[in-house]
Amino acid sequence: MPKVLLTEDDPLTMHVLQTFLQSQKFDVVPASDGAEAMALLENDSFDIVISDIQMKPMDGLTFLRSVRDKGSDMPFIIMTAHPRIESYIQAVHKLGAFEYIQKPLDLDILMVAIKRLLKDGESAASS
Repeated sequence: MPKVLLTEDDPLTMHVLQTFLQSQKFDVVPASDGAEAMALLENDSFDIVISDIQMKPMDGLTFLRSVRDKGSDMPFIIMTAHPRIESYIQAVHKLGAFEYIQKPLDLDILMVAIKRLLKDGESAASS
């Protein structure tokens, strides 16, 4: 069962995403911001991270940058309700996020991205 670190500060969005991902047979570990997610990464490993951008005290881009600074190329999907070209460039082109998805989320699009990421990870591991 793939393990997902889900980082989202809105309780309703967290509940909907966690319930959906669990129904799709994912083991979901929730975090309410980037700082909490970083603490979870210290003691656990994940197959994929799905993170909101706008959170406090640590936002999603700072969280992604911190993970990359530690040398991890863990697959990331960034979500945002306020898409901006600057944050897209930062997340995807500079920090290597796999996907930048606008809220409200289309759960089918999210699943396509997750499946593609996990498939790419499996083919890289078998190389």
